[in-house]
Amino acid sequence: MADPAAYLIRSGATLALFYAFYWLVLRRETFFALNRAYLLGAAVLSLGLPLLRVPSPFVRTVVYSPALPVSVDTAAAAAPSQSIGLPDILSVVYLAGAGLFLLLFLVRLGRLALLVGRCGCVRHHGLKVVLCGHPGESFSFFKFVFLNKSHVPEADMDRVLTHELAHVRQLHSFDIIFSELLTVIQWFNPFVWPYKSSLRETHEYLADRAVIAQGCGLARYQLLIVEQHVGGQLLELASSFRTSQIKRRIVMLSRQETKGLARWKPLLALPLALALVLVFAESRTVVKQGPGAPPASVQSGQEGAAKAGGAPVKLSEEEMAKALKDKMLKLEQMKQKNAEEMAKLKARLDETTDAAEREKIQAEMKEQKVLSLEIGAKERMLQMKKVEFAMSKETDAAKKADLEKKLAQLKVEADEYAKKAEAVRNATLGVEKPAAEKKVEKK
Repeated sequence: MADPAAYLIRSGATLALFYAFYWLVLRRETFFALNRAYLLGAAVLSLGLPLLRVPSPFVRTVVYSPALPVSVDTAAAAAPSQSIGLPDILSVVYLAGAGLFLLLFLVRLGRLALLVGRCGCVRHHGLKVVLCGHPGESFSFFKFVFLNKSHVPEADMDRVLTHELAHVRQLHSFDIIFSELLTVIQWFNPFVWPYKSSLRETHEYLADRAVIAQGCGLARYQLLIVEQHVGGQLLELASSFRTSQIKRRIVMLSRQETKGLARWKPLLALPLALALVLVFAESRTVVKQGPGAPPASVQSGQEGAAKAGGAPVKLSEEEMAKALKDKMLKLEQMKQKNAEEMAKLKARLDETTDAAEREKIQAEMKEQKVLSLEIGAKERMLQMKKVEFAMSKETDAAKKADLEKKLAQLKVEADEYAKKAEAVRNATLGVEKPAAEKKVEKK
């Protein structure tokens, strides 16, 4: 998508709608693995759906058959407005916010690294256990488990480690990293914060289920959750023994796992995804003959007249695009042929030692150089036509200003190519101007 602001707004709206569906339909269900997959998929779709370029089957833009694009005032295009507007201010605010949250993310990673370096770690059942004295509860990050032994009773140590091992084996830290980066991108979106909380809450449900599956008694484990609820502040970048509200974790442990048709509930989000695709679809452009435009038969007659030196031809959008494409293709073929010819002349120049022959080859190479520069000038002129054509249809002021800048740049490049070609041609002729031309100028 060309407009970053529009992309961010659409991406934020997509995440908000998918999360609202989760909150209303899926939050109370106990298929925690499916809920985790849904939340991750919702985030991926919120980043990807706004990038799709799909023509809308319902919305269309009618364009009445235009004439060849009208040239713009290149002097005005060369000096676009430099004033700072609201979009520029909002861009600075967004980048500042994103930079701040990215910095906080890196600081949290640094805090964990410092904790590992200061306390050291020991291996236990494939885990790297860090015994530290921070005044908080136990938590894990990838294969590192941070334990406060003074806060965990010896009898409950195995249960706590089993809980953290579930986080490690189910790769919950990858989800956390992904959600943190999503926050950096969508920090302005109020729905991204409860989304992060729900994802981590789902991690805790999955880890709690893993402990119960290992044979731990339900009542004893619920009591352990309550005991662990008392502690210091949780490090933000971690899967911990306490992330969600204590009451909800205990309630979810007591509920039976959702089965039957209810497990298909996440599929109800597919119509929502399809609706978003249609909302983000681009309007189709339909070309119609304008009230003042001549009929097609007259236009074809005008085309023949234009070839004989008559008035300019009025072309439809498709005809214009096709004509420009054909001309660009011919120029590409000419460029390739010119490059091949130059390569042959250079090879001949390297092989011959005869002075007269070398002079002849050098003259031919200069002719090819002139042709190459003329092709470059023609390419820029065709690109100018494409930009002018795009400007005639553009309604957005910012995009139109960008097109004007591009048009001015292409004109400068075309003029440079033309001047270089003229300079090489004059050097080849060995004179600045013919004598007859000078007489005409004097008169």
